[in-house]
Amino acid sequence: MGSTITRCADIPCNRRRVTLLIDNAGPLVVGRDRELGVARLHPAFAQFCRELDVAVRVCRPYRARTKGKTESGVGYVKRNAITGREFASFADLERHLAAWMVKADEREHGSTHEAPRVRFERDEASRLKPLPATPPPARERRLERRVATDCFVDVDTIRYSVPHRLIRERVEVLVGDNQVVIFHGGRMVATHRRATEPHSRVVDPHHLDGLVRAEPPRLPEASPLEAMGRSLSDYAALVGGGG
Repeated sequence: MGSTITRCADIPCNRRRVTLLIDNAGPLVVGRDRELGVARLHPAFAQFCRELDVAVRVCRPYRARTKGKTESGVGYVKRNAITGREFASFADLERHLAAWMVKADEREHGSTHEAPRVRFERDEASRLKPLPATPPPARERRLERRVATDCFVDVDTIRYSVPHRLIRERVEVLVGDNQVVIFHGGRMVATHRRATEPHSRVVDPHHLDGLVRAEPPRLPEASPLEAMGRSLSDYAALVGGGG
């Protein structure tokens, strides 16, 4: 039976790092190479993890047991904290959850047989790293654009092509230092090298395949003389014979 964890192609796992196990959420995982057994992370998420020195591992699809403890915790919160209760406002819900978490952290856990607070303070708190003193620099921008009828989106006066099937659809554009990546519905649909020339166009010819039909070759037009049953060669022979 194969492993239930998929390696991440963007951030190699390292035992010295804090490792984060994630599900296959579309905003985080944009694809996978089944032959190599690796997952591809959304570039913005991958960059965030690199800057915080966090390794990432991805659950294999349809392997619920990989993250069973997480799912069990979600079910516990739903059943014990929310089900059967009504709240007058979101602030009221937040106050209730803040008080409920204090009680939940002191209960005896069914698997570890000790209070979560005790286990956290003893085994986990010391492994946490402090947050950066200053926020990481913003190396990428995320924009939303609508694909124009000519299959392009505009970023800083520069136009980048998108597959023609997405005309008039809304897409997410991730603008990095050297690359522009375009997503639709959480899936990567286009990648371009970032251009710097204002009002230029960056085109992937494959994005336009099928959009414009090739015109059939034109046949040479017949001369007016041929329409009357004569040709230029007939008149040339007549003129030559009269000489």
